[in-house]
Amino acid sequence: MRRLLRSTRGRFVTCVAASNLLSGLFTGFFWVPLTMRYLPPERFLARWGPMLLSILLALPISYWISQLSARPIQEMLDATQAISRGDYTVRVSEEGSGDLAELLHSFNQMTNELGSTEMMRSDFISTFSHECKTPIVSIRGFARRLRRGNLTPEQQNEYLDIIADESLRLSELSSSILLLAKYEAQSLVADQTDYDLDEQLRACVLRLESKWTGRGLTFSMQLPRLPYRGNSEMLGHVWMNLIDNAIKFSHDGGTIFISGRREADRLLVTVRDEGIGIRPEALGHIFDKFYQGEPSHASAGSGLGLALVKRILALCGGEITVESTPDAGSSFCVSLPAAD
Repeated sequence: MRRLLRSTRGRFVTCVAASNLLSGLFTGFFWVPLTMRYLPPERFLARWGPMLLSILLALPISYWISQLSARPIQEMLDATQAISRGDYTVRVSEEGSGDLAELLHSFNQMTNELGSTEMMRSDFISTFSHECKTPIVSIRGFARRLRRGNLTPEQQNEYLDIIADESLRLSELSSSILLLAKYEAQSLVADQTDYDLDEQLRACVLRLESKWTGRGLTFSMQLPRLPYRGNSEMLGHVWMNLIDNAIKFSHDGGTIFISGRREADRLLVTVRDEGIGIRPEALGHIFDKFYQGEPSHASAGSGLGLALVKRILALCGGEITVESTPDAGSSFCVSLPAAD
């Protein structure tokens, strides 16, 4: 009984029952004796008997109804306590109608989102630990081999190159994670300026020149003037990732096409390659963190580039779509709000 009184439902039920009881006591001790002074017993029972009987019946009925009314609130309180202990699988029954039903439905939606976020966080930590562990183990292994000695100069240079490459991979992975975490925590785009997207795209191609000149790749660019207002640093990450992926997955001697145009109030930029393409079953996951659809190129990236692209475009009010055919290439189209 004491536990019931401490609960939300118990307090609610007790208040309803107490109010009914007080009204009955007021009627019994004050109004009824006052009426008996002026009415004979037979007329008193005929007039007030049904009312007294209804009061006696109303007390247990009201107690039972109040219990039913307070049950959803108590269930939600219990579910809230379970969530505070880390259990995101709890749900409440969406009974009732009106505001109460909407509240219960919103509560279940909130719990579902919290569970999804917790799952994503756990997967992110697990994958990040694995991605960081791989280059660290490689660096440690080759460093120990170098320390033992008895290696030819060619072997030493090979091991040093591997250590340098793994160190660079680990550094880029850390930078990408920090950058993605920064933009995921950001809700507004600051430091917006007016500039031309076409000039920024050409600059990104030049910055990546060392990656495509040695493979005989060529660029076909159809870029009219595309004035835009936004954060040039953030959009720079978008173009660098898309162009770098086009270079990475293109065949030697291939062509990469970059085009832009304005349609109504949107700017459309397309980056297309003639490379290996993306398998249909991988298309739905290419924007997931750490996902790498092509295992043969897994060592060349961290799997965070497209996740970063999607987050930046979401902040800028933009969208990205992809079309791809295996062994025929991929086409990424970015849509951004045009400047006035």
